[in-house]
Amino acid sequence: MLAHPIEPEPGIGCHHSRPRYTGLTVADLSARIGAPIVTPDSDATAPLEHVVDVGSTAKPRAEDAPVFVGEAHAATTVVLLRWASLRPDGPLPDLLPLFTSWFRSYRPAAIVVSPARPVNPPPLVIDHVRRLDSVLLWDRSGDPHLAQRLRDALRPSDADTTEPDPEGLSARLLSVADNLPAICDALGEAIGARVELRRKGFRSRRTTAGSPIVMPLGTHADLIVDSDHALGDAQRALVESARPLLTLHARISDATDDERGVESSRALRDILGDDLALREQSIRRSVRLNLFGNQAMVAIAVEPFNVSVDLPGLGRLRSEIAPVAARFDPSSSTAVKDGLAVVLISDRVDLSVFLRELCRTITVPIAVGVGDAVSSPRGIPGSFRQARRAVAVGRRTEAINRLTLHSELGVLALLYQLPEHARREFVATTLGPIADTSADAQEQRRVLRVLRATDCNVSESARRLYVHPNTLRARVSRIEEVVGPILTDPENRLTVFTALTMYSLDSNSDE
Repeated sequence: MLAHPIEPEPGIGCHHSRPRYTGLTVADLSARIGAPIVTPDSDATAPLEHVVDVGSTAKPRAEDAPVFVGEAHAATTVVLLRWASLRPDGPLPDLLPLFTSWFRSYRPAAIVVSPARPVNPPPLVIDHVRRLDSVLLWDRSGDPHLAQRLRDALRPSDADTTEPDPEGLSARLLSVADNLPAICDALGEAIGARVELRRKGFRSRRTTAGSPIVMPLGTHADLIVDSDHALGDAQRALVESARPLLTLHARISDATDDERGVESSRALRDILGDDLALREQSIRRSVRLNLFGNQAMVAIAVEPFNVSVDLPGLGRLRSEIAPVAARFDPSSSTAVKDGLAVVLISDRVDLSVFLRELCRTITVPIAVGVGDAVSSPRGIPGSFRQARRAVAVGRRTEAINRLTLHSELGVLALLYQLPEHARREFVATTLGPIADTSADAQEQRRVLRVLRATDCNVSESARRLYVHPNTLRARVSRIEEVVGPILTDPENRLTVFTALTMYSLDSNSDE
């Protein structure tokens, strides 16, 4: 499935201008494209200004998660989604999880769904859109050019387009010089395009007829001029006239972001430290300055896998991770603690996408552990301890370049806290020669793992092992001669399977 969208926080993250409004309502759009409204109780009189094309469910590209137009413009946005199967002639994926993920806080004026084959809209999806106070349009035409038709419908006509007024724009920019969103709005309305001040690396899947103009402004921001039509010389001159003012805002934001990043990293390091008085002081300071944002957070521990790294190397690892984390969450923080690079990031971030970007940036294999989400800075040390435990288990189980979530460790989280010598002694006592490195011992452990996975169902285990059930019973009998009854004694079975789990923590010989 496509990844759940993360909206930028207020600030320089993503300021959008408002292009000229065409006067088209949701009801007008429904009639224009021939897509009936399937939520009749919804308000179809909302005006529309923006089109967001989030692509097809048949081509999930989680690394390009959709970034919707800002919350302030959601009420005038129409979102287009093509509903298609992941494989030819396959079933259509469930739409409801996608809708509940994307459209929780983001509520567009209308959502247009274009299914790949004639199907009726799912009732649960209709109910969800109703609860959003949005309108669902169901396109049965299958038109591959539907996105362009939507943009054409919302594009201002030539009669509505006026010649740029440089003096009028300059006067308006001066009147709102301290208001960055108002500057973007004024410039966008003057040139008939969408203007954004966007963080570098911030992706958007919103498509237009042409390529947007990208102008670097400062260290962390770009000016994006996104238009459905080519800009003329007069419009480009207006953009250049506003550029110095936008550059000033970008540089101020750069300085603010740099200071915030240093402060949040220092606070994170102190909160994770052993000095309890300094920890309490840093917690109170981070709350007072809102260093970590008003959001639930998770601690992530990153460790190079089977690579010896000194303290300067960990510092370089942290510096490589920091810009990746900032692209996903501008309020993220990074630090180095206990031989690990630590990331504090919003729990709304799709961690699988974050890991993919991390692996592309970092050249060495890594083990990644994730703690549980916490809602305040006071819970950060606990989340970090969980992440540290998870990354250690991931390292033991050879989870290379994969996420190890503390919430999914189960009994492993408890067993790992036992001393290693105690675990090894328990394994040797319980499994005996089955804990050896011989080929026969490896095969017996494989049989035990399959029995554990099937809850000791002999028929299912035999099917998974590609042997006859009687052959499997004979192998189990030989194992029971060493460890005692497994199929008939639940308590002994639990002991054996616990020892098998401990073995996986302290040995890398098994898959």
